[in-house]
Amino acid sequence: MNKNVKIDNIMTSIQGYKKNNEQKIRDIIYLVIYVGIIFVVLFSTAKAIKTTNFYRSDLKFRWDNILSYDDRYYIKEIYTSDDDYDGIKNTVVKHPIIKVIGQAFSAVENAMFKNMKPTDRYFHIVIFQLIINLIGLVYLYKILREHLGLRNIFCFFIMTLYELATVTILGTFVLETFIISSTLLIMSYYYLAKQKKVMSIILGVLTTGLTITNCIPFAIMAIILLKNKKDILKVGIPCVVGLGIVFLLLPYKSWIIGNFAQCLSSNSSTFVMDTGFVDVLKMIFYNIIVSPICFISQTVGVKDGLTYMDFNLKASKIVSLSVIIFFAFIVYNVIKNIKDRNMIALLAVFIYNMLLHCVAKFGLYDGTIYGLHFLFAELLMFAFGFKIENKKVRTIFIAFAVIFLLVQLRYNLRGFLEILLKMPEWK
Repeated sequence: MNKNVKIDNIMTSIQGYKKNNEQKIRDIIYLVIYVGIIFVVLFSTAKAIKTTNFYRSDLKFRWDNILSYDDRYYIKEIYTSDDDYDGIKNTVVKHPIIKVIGQAFSAVENAMFKNMKPTDRYFHIVIFQLIINLIGLVYLYKILREHLGLRNIFCFFIMTLYELATVTILGTFVLETFIISSTLLIMSYYYLAKQKKVMSIILGVLTTGLTITNCIPFAIMAIILLKNKKDILKVGIPCVVGLGIVFLLLPYKSWIIGNFAQCLSSNSSTFVMDTGFVDVLKMIFYNIIVSPICFISQTVGVKDGLTYMDFNLKASKIVSLSVIIFFAFIVYNVIKNIKDRNMIALLAVFIYNMLLHCVAKFGLYDGTIYGLHFLFAELLMFAFGFKIENKKVRTIFIAFAVIFLLVQLRYNLRGFLEILLKMPEWK
């Protein structure tokens, strides 16, 4: 009898193992198909933009006419093999390893392509950022599937919201650090939650080295997600040491050391807004809450002889209402899942960014572009709604989620298209 029971247990285990493997294979196939479709769409868009001469060879005007994206500066100063670091000291203080990334990219590009035009280089960097975007998308899927336990259809739904977000669209096609920073944060969350210390250390160094202010969300995630408190030190100390070693190896380390205090002082006056209380509230709502996810109203003007575009502090009623309900569900999900380690970590990352951009008002004016630093946290907190146990509330949530996706499709794609159509006419 006992022998038969053991045989039955063994057979059950084998069947369960086969079933799990089959599910993993299906997941991989679904993911490859989805990411493949996204790649084709993004690559085709980038190619179409290049074909229509949007990447102008004189670089007279570029995406940095929108908000404060710095793509002209990045293509001329960062993504080059030039070892003259005098003009990049303010950038490398905030983004210490970005010039190294740019030089490495330039070296690979020069080895692969000959007789490049500026338009070619711009296109290549966009494709590089497109690939980085898709890597972040894959890890977002892994978090949704493995840590939140969502069904594939809901995973792909949240991933689509991520791809349609204003900052993801602009962050992919504009030469800047934001899409890379976002991917590193998503990957950090995944490996910290998986208790993978070595990968977490590597990502901690890269995350902080690329964007200094992101050391705080990384530390927050490490403290909350690492289950063994000794592991916090095992990850934290090597991160600090590793970052110190990286800094010492940088060819422009003297610029960082010599200009750190001056750069902080300059940033406090440049990036921190000094404006009235009502204006601050409007900027918080539109720049930090709404526009990173949904396109808002745009305005076009002329400054110093060049045309520029900016976002107005207003949005259509349907966009504003949709985003308010979006965050209402996030609040609901937080309350229902406040004891979940994953939710606590996401909430802490979100609160940190609110304190940085809304209370300290750092980068408040350009809050849209900083949205990539916490967009993943918002979407993951929202994704908890697919696990709501109350059937009526869950049905309402899913219905709203579909409506929200339609709002993004309606306004974000139109907004992006309007930019592309307007810019060739600009001075």
